[in-house]
Amino acid sequence: MARMISFGTPVNDAERWAFSLLADELPEDYILLTNVEIPTKSGQAMEVDALVIGEWGVYVVDVKGYIGRLDAGLHAWSLDGREVDNSLAKANYVARVLAGNVKHKIPVGVYAPWCQGMVFVTGRKGEEIELEKQQGSLSIYTPKQIVEALTKEWGLTAPRKHQVTDTQKELVLETIGQVAIVEKRNNKIQDFTKLKCLFIQSGLEVWQAEYNPGEWTAPWLLKVLIPTQFTDSEQSETHEAQLRSEFQRLQSLSGCCGVPYCAPLIQDGEQLVLPIRMPRGVPLNVLQSEQMTTYQLLEVLRRSVTGLQQIHRRGFTVGGWTSNCIFVSDMGDVEFIDIKDNVSSSDDIKAYAEGFLAIAEQTQQPRVYQWYREAVAGGTTDLDALRSDLSALIDHGVCDTVPEKIEITAGAIVDHHFRLEQFIAATETSQFWRATHLQGQYQCGISIYSRVEANWPTLSNIYRSLAKIYHPHIEKVLAFGQLPQSENLFIARAWEYGVSIDELEEIRLGQPLMWFTQLLTGLQYMHQMDIYHGAICPKNIICNPNKAILVNFGIGLDIAASHYASQYADPTLWEVEGEAERDLYGLVASFIDAMAPESLKGDLCQSGIINALEAFDREWFGEALYDVCHKVLNFDLNVHAGMNYLEMFDLAENDVI
Repeated sequence: MARMISFGTPVNDAERWAFSLLADELPEDYILLTNVEIPTKSGQAMEVDALVIGEWGVYVVDVKGYIGRLDAGLHAWSLDGREVDNSLAKANYVARVLAGNVKHKIPVGVYAPWCQGMVFVTGRKGEEIELEKQQGSLSIYTPKQIVEALTKEWGLTAPRKHQVTDTQKELVLETIGQVAIVEKRNNKIQDFTKLKCLFIQSGLEVWQAEYNPGEWTAPWLLKVLIPTQFTDSEQSETHEAQLRSEFQRLQSLSGCCGVPYCAPLIQDGEQLVLPIRMPRGVPLNVLQSEQMTTYQLLEVLRRSVTGLQQIHRRGFTVGGWTSNCIFVSDMGDVEFIDIKDNVSSSDDIKAYAEGFLAIAEQTQQPRVYQWYREAVAGGTTDLDALRSDLSALIDHGVCDTVPEKIEITAGAIVDHHFRLEQFIAATETSQFWRATHLQGQYQCGISIYSRVEANWPTLSNIYRSLAKIYHPHIEKVLAFGQLPQSENLFIARAWEYGVSIDELEEIRLGQPLMWFTQLLTGLQYMHQMDIYHGAICPKNIICNPNKAILVNFGIGLDIAASHYASQYADPTLWEVEGEAERDLYGLVASFIDAMAPESLKGDLCQSGIINALEAFDREWFGEALYDVCHKVLNFDLNVHAGMNYLEMFDLAENDVI
């Protein structure tokens, strides 16, 4: 992109389009002066459409918007058979005048640069023009060749070709006069000074600028709209509406994290300008995240999700998620500079997760990167859960070092929140501990499971859901995650007093029916949320005199080796049954297993459990309840959405505590 200095306003669309093309296509070390006047000895001035100071020479360019077939000779020109002016002769004359002016200024020992005339025939924005030159050396070019003619050695008409030096370029600018003053005037918009053009396209420009009202300066971005440079008024009005809409969005989001500050719109009659404070830091696509600590990465994620939350709560979405439109500062601040508000909030969260997934994975914190992976797949939009997790990880010291492997013993700290106090029980692949929540100083339970890495995605979904819902007869999950440097899973849950149903030493009359009714309500609630236990057995039902609680959703398969509901059933039927049917089967079979004498259960196969049920007195059991339990154990009962489990088991009249 050339350095463009405008001395006047383009007189027609052909000039406007030609200047835009030359500014875009010419190299950055070229200088493009437009609508400039060349002084003569008589004191008069001759206007030049464009003056290009390039690598091989100084070119006086006359712009013609001719459309049709142009036949150009050395002396006469015709357009579609009509005689037109020979513009090259005029351009060459002005070039000779400029060359003479420059020679009078050069010091001894410095050569004057070569000056020549050139004609740029634009057609209709590069189309609908055909050029026939009677001599191939004539400096007349269409858009297909103009840039090459100005930048290549062959475009020069000089007998000897020499590159233009920096000193010669300065002499040409000196000859024109007041170039610096004009450039400063052009680059000044109120108290903003344009420094570098970042984008330019038919009426739209983006400039890096400096705000200097007094003795201090600040970096800004200027989005500039020039209505006269658009092809038609409708296009100009559309872009103006978009710029005004962006200003209104930024004003409405003022004060939100992640939203850059913008100043009021500037309209001076020729252009509409939206000043936006330059975002701090670097774009996300060039951020060297591999050199950042875990703490810094987590802080970037926390500030990004905080900003996104605040934007959504104001009723807007970001939409502009390209990585070069997201800036991250040295302090971890995140700013979104392309807030479009053109997508739904769920799509916005998905795009956000895609953009920050790499950073999330770099933290090596499972409950962080698992959220981003799930969000990318469209499985979650819960920003509150993510922000809470990030805050907990930052506030409790996992930031700058890789967490050490935890030795599972009394006094060990799990997840920076829970201290193991007392070992309760264990199997080959699980342990259960009583623990203390360090900040809250209350008792809770910690279950630790090994060899569950393969089931992580499913378990993560289940326990994230359980952490957000409540039912008095479903375990209350406090935290869930993976222990550092291991494949062990931990679950922190509210402390529940009681023992598994098969370990009860005393059962009073009415308790089993009360417990069964309570668990039915909890199971129905979970099924309505599409959460299924999958491992209901006596060891996963905790009872105390007042209530029963269902624990270990989706895990505890080691316990299931000897107590799992699928063992009670026909394996073939078990595989084809639905998840709801299997949970109900496990619940019924677990109660029968726990309540029936060993002599009636046999080997706990399906027939053994049914035999144990049939040994109960139907009237004592309840006719309707007995029949439904029999159907469940034979897989003769189909569960459908909206079914009321209490009514199905004829327990709707029972009190649930």
